[in-house]
Amino acid sequence: MLLAVVLVGCSNPNPQSGDSSPEIIAENTPQDIVAKERSYPVRYAVKEGQMAYNYSGIQTGKETVYFTDYGMVEIKFTDTQRDNPFKSAKETISITTLMRDSSIYVVDRLTMNARKINNALLYEEAEKSQWLDLNEVAEQTYVQNGGAMVGIDTLLGLPCEKWVIKKTNTTEWRWRGMMIKTYVQLKDDYVQVEATSVDTSATVSDSVFELSSSVNIQDGMSMKEWIEELSKPIKRRQRFDKQGNMK
Repeated sequence: MLLAVVLVGCSNPNPQSGDSSPEIIAENTPQDIVAKERSYPVRYAVKEGQMAYNYSGIQTGKETVYFTDYGMVEIKFTDTQRDNPFKSAKETISITTLMRDSSIYVVDRLTMNARKINNALLYEEAEKSQWLDLNEVAEQTYVQNGGAMVGIDTLLGLPCEKWVIKKTNTTEWRWRGMMIKTYVQLKDDYVQVEATSVDTSATVSDSVFELSSSVNIQDGMSMKEWIEELSKPIKRRQRFDKQGNMK
């Protein structure tokens, strides 16, 4: 996924997580995006839908994603646990991530505090494509990082492009711009995020993309600053209190 808060990568692309078989997808003929001049960016070649994912490896748990407007409006509900290098106990992650317009809202559901992140960079990146197609931009970025599309694999009945990006030890399987599976090979472990269901047939209610009135939203950093922060060494998780201070 381009310009989003994600974990991705690769070496052995098919570790067994012990989960049950993937759910049958409900998918009719989606409304496609074709290469054409347009005045707004698109991320996916599907207008709307929902997906469910399993995390395995150093981070375990589940995630549910809803999107509309060809992926330009998206909300993710993530409930996972991951190893904390500073503690012996697992770290619980319970967040909601809403992307809409030129902003991303990252909500810590344990505190109901949120950061609003300026995501104008996404629209700047879209300008790299004649068609404002962010999937095309993502593929250009993969190639620049030594990546290549090495074949087509069928996952959940979908013909997915398999991308191997050596620079980041990542393998991704993508369908119509959507990440269906990602595997990241770390030094001593791995992270895998794999879709268990994809539904592009049902209409997604606008209410899904509304944050609760109890969420305390605070202006945060720009996406460029956020990416720089993510690139720093892993630190102990910090939460925002209502005054905007770090705990």
